[in-house]
Amino acid sequence: MSLKLIKDKNKPLVSIITTTFNSELTIKDTLESILKQTYNNIEYIIIDGMSEDKTVSIINSYKSKITERGFVFKLISEKDKGIADAWNKGLKLSTGDVIGLLNSDDWYDESAIEKAVSCLDINKPELSYGICKRVNNSKEVIEVINHTFKPQRIYLNFGFSHTTCFATKKLYDLIGVFKLDYKIALDTDFLLRCYKKGIIFKKCNNITYMRLGGVSTKHKMTAHYEHQKALKVNGFNPILVFFFGLLKKWMLQLSNNR
Repeated sequence: MSLKLIKDKNKPLVSIITTTFNSELTIKDTLESILKQTYNNIEYIIIDGMSEDKTVSIINSYKSKITERGFVFKLISEKDKGIADAWNKGLKLSTGDVIGLLNSDDWYDESAIEKAVSCLDINKPELSYGICKRVNNSKEVIEVINHTFKPQRIYLNFGFSHTTCFATKKLYDLIGVFKLDYKIALDTDFLLRCYKKGIIFKKCNNITYMRLGGVSTKHKMTAHYEHQKALKVNGFNPILVFFFGLLKKWMLQLSNNR
């Protein structure tokens, strides 16, 4: 496939936001996946938290390749107050009709953005989710998350991974930005706010590869407690929050003992 695709300005502009901090071991896969996209109207925004390793120099080494594709490239490297703050900085810089959040240790399948855009109506507040393929350090797929969202499971999980999600700019205009008082479950809180507003989660078949070892996998119990907090803050049934909280805690402890 030729990377010199002709830019079609009639297609919606898609803003992809990646936040980084000391990501030198993984950021190349993320950057390469943007370069290989079949979609050709992309704004790529990287928010770095003042990395102390080679992350920024690696990113800068890709700048010309990204701009040669005809993509808009934006990079900020400065201290932040966590992931939510970094994502919000990216949202503030975004000018796209569709927005995706790609972690610095994850990467997209080459047709991911094209497939996600085909699922969304940019004139409405909409959110799509896709297929998550979890990989180990050798990039071997060890789990595929390809469920359909069911509202009755919301007290446990959404059945999909936030790293596969794309949303229209109109959704962020309606729901708002990410809350800084969450360190891990900021995406959960955002999705719960979407659900409360009656947003339909649209299943798409875009694929994101997700490395194990990220913040949410390293701190599963903290993520669980923040999930419970988000449910309570967003007005979900406290009895069900308590009951399913105990169930989820037991499930996590069981998995940790294996």
